[in-house]
Formats: sequence, C-alpha cells, structure tokens
Amino acid sequence: MDDIAKKLQEYDDAFDFYMDRGQLPDTIPDGDPLGDFIGQTIQDNPQLDGQDTLWRELLKEELMKFIEAMLKLYQPMEEEHCREKYWIATFALAGMQKKVEMMEQIKIIIKGRYTPEQVNVDGYEQQAAEGGNAEAAMEALVKDWDKASEERLAERKRKTIEKNKNQWESHVREHGLSDYREHKKVERIVYSYPSLKEIVRIMGREQPQREDEMDETVRKFLPLLPSPPKPAVEIEEIATGNSLRHMMPVETAIMADRETESLFYLKYATQRLQLFANRPKEESRLKTDVKHTKKPRLEKGPIIVSIDTSGSMMGKPIQLAKCLLLQLLSMTKKQKRKCFLISFSVRAQYIDLSLYGAWRRLNNFLDDSFTGGTDGEEMLNAAMDMLQTRNFAMADVLIISDFYFNRPIAETRKRMMLEHDKGTRFYGLQIDSDAEDYNDILDRVWSVGIKNNLNFG
Repeated sequence: MDDIAKKLQEYDDAFDFYMDRGQLPDTIPDGDPLGDFIGQTIQDNPQLDGQDTLWRELLKEELMKFIEAMLKLYQPMEEEHCREKYWIATFALAGMQKKVEMMEQIKIIIKGRYTPEQVNVDGYEQQAAEGGNAEAAMEALVKDWDKASEERLAERKRKTIEKNKNQWESHVREHGLSDYREHKKVERIVYSYPSLKEIVRIMGREQPQREDEMDETVRKFLPLLPSPPKPAVEIEEIATGNSLRHMMPVETAIMADRETESLFYLKYATQRLQLFANRPKEESRLKTDVKHTKKPRLEKGPIIVSIDTSGSMMGKPIQLAKCLLLQLLSMTKKQKRKCFLISFSVRAQYIDLSLYGAWRRLNNFLDDSFTGGTDGEEMLNAAMDMLQTRNFAMADVLIISDFYFNRPIAETRKRMMLEHDKGTRFYGLQIDSDAEDYNDILDRVWSVGIKNNLNFG
C-alpha cells in the first residue's frame, strides 16, 4: 500500500502540473495509461479553468479515488509482468547452450501470451537452427519479447480503465453537483461568522506581509585607545627616564622656573627625569547596543490544526469546526501549502491533509466517536513535536476547542515560547464556551457561539 500511496501522490501532483502547464510532468512516462487519462479528463472538462477552483478540487478528489482503484487492479498485472521480465533477463544473460535448453519453456510462455505477429518465437528458433547467426537471432527474440511485454502491460491497463471509466463518469455526473452545493454550503456557514472568515484570512496569511519588531543585541569592539591615566593615589612606583608624557608634576615645575630650567634639561639629557612607572595600557573596550529591527515573517507557510474531539464538542460544535477545517483545507490546497491535523481527546491522532484524498480522509477522520475528556498537554506537545519536522517548521498552529482543560505546565510553556521566537504563531477558536485560561497564552483567541438558526444537515 505504501507503493500505491507514493504513486497516488505523483498523480495528484501531475494533475496540478497539467492544470498549470497544459502537459504532464517528466515524472509521468510517455504513454502511461493513467497519466493519459488525467490529461484526457482535464481536456473533457474545460470548466476547470474557471474562477471557482472548487470544481477543480472536487473533480481531482474523485479522479484520485478512481486512480487508487485502478492501481489496486494493476497490482496482479504488474506482479505477473515482473515475473515475465525475470524470465526475459535470465534468457538474455544465458549462454547459447543454456538458451537451447530453456527454449521449450520460453516458447510456452510466449505463445500463451502473444501472437506470432507480436513475437515470432518459432521463426527465431528456426533461423538459429538453420546455421545462421544464432546469437543475433536470440538477441532479436529477446528484443521483440521485451517490447511486446511492455506493450501488453500497458494495453491491459488501458482496457481496465476503459472497462471502469463509464461507471466513474456516471458517478461524477450524478454526485458532482450535489458535492459542489454541499461545499458551497460550508463556505456560506463559515462566512456567516466574521471570526471564522478572519481565521481563514490570517491562517492563509492573506493580509499584507507582517513585520514583527524584535530586539537585537549588537556588540562592537571600539578601536585600540590608551586607557585614561590613573590618579596619583593608584601610582605604585617612580622610575627615571626622559619620557615627557609620563614625567611627574615636580619635573614640570622645575622646567617652568628660570632658575632651575637648566637642571631640567640636564636631567632630560641624562635620562634622569622622574616618571610614573605604570604606563597606561592600550586596550579595546566592548560596547553593547540594543537596537530595534523589523524582521518579516514567512509570507506563506504550513499550518497545524489541533481539533478537540472530546465528548463536550459532540454535535453542532464539531460540525462548525468541520466547516472551518474544510475551508482551511481548500485554502491550503489552492496555495499548495502543507496542512497537518491533530485530533485530541484521550489521546492524540494525526493525519497529513497535504496528501491525496484529503476531503475524503478528513470526513473519515472526524467520524470517530467523541468520548472522554481532553488532554490538552498531549495535544500541545504533539503540535510542537510536529514543528520540529522539516515540512512543518515555523507553521502556524490553530487550536479548535471549548478550552475546558488545564493551562499548560511550565515546561510546555517554555517550548511554546521557543517556537514563538522562531516565527510560529499560536491561535485558538473557542466554540460555545466562556473559558479564559488560554487568552493570555495564545497569540489570539476567537470566541464564537453556535447560531440557533444554523443548519448543518
């Protein structure tokens, strides 16, 4: 199943690439049946280029479900193909004597799958036996067999698509419009709440690029300068010499008096002037400045949503949360951003909404039972563990809950502050609750009540 998931992601990306470039990416080989089906589906639905990207996402979701079903049907075909490729490689690498010994078994395999027009195994065998170039005949046989094997697999895959596509197209026509209306209804519910609309805007970072002011400490070394002279009380000894910079005040007095001026010059000439012995040291001084700088946050980035699935959220609160999640998912898929969902009650569960089948997987994920209380500590640490991964570093985190759980412990608060300093912002949507314990912990908390006239059905 891991191989199927990898291929599905490749086809999911190929759909977006085709919508942008009008062709399949190099990761999809020429003649790939599913790749061709993606291209043909897009060409048959010109409305996908319209303003409303919801049609595109809904069709892609259904298309990926069809491709997933085809990949499962392909598995036994590909296993059989791998066994045949093994026989082809073994026969090609064998010596001439070994080829002769293998020929009867090889003829059974080839004749059971191919017509003489596709692989004329008898003709190549006869050519080798009639004294011609046997090696060349066997090489030609291997080449034709390998080509026919690849064409047979591709043809079987195409027939499987043709056999099932009419039923898929009928399903899309029947349910496509109703799915579209259902998602439009979700949009109307979200946009009937100004707070939810604002959450989508802020989590999408659609507002003008925000700059967070930060204090930056700058340390500078000043140039080498003489340190200030020490006061007389700090002088430890007196020396002799002729340094005018360091002579004692008494020598200045001798020089200033006419009667003793000649004595000064004598002492200077013979280096007997009294000097301060401890010279001022040349030293650099460390200067520390704190200045305010503006550093922009990432314009777009991944998001992490933690949703409370405890018993207190059952009913309309979780339905409203689901509407917001669908809108956030639509936004992240449109912007090609990663989205990770954590549900938490007694224990945390995870789902990466960046992968294929996001709409369907989200619905299945939220169908779990809503029981027990809420372990907010585990939820917060699960979100911060995800922030340590390469794909979700510096993601914004949204918590959807009634916030009827304890404030985080000091260690968890410390982890939150470290992530906040890196650029993460923590937000909360509080549904039908008057709890205030997290108002001073999260960057912002929106509080909404369920409207009595709101219809989720």
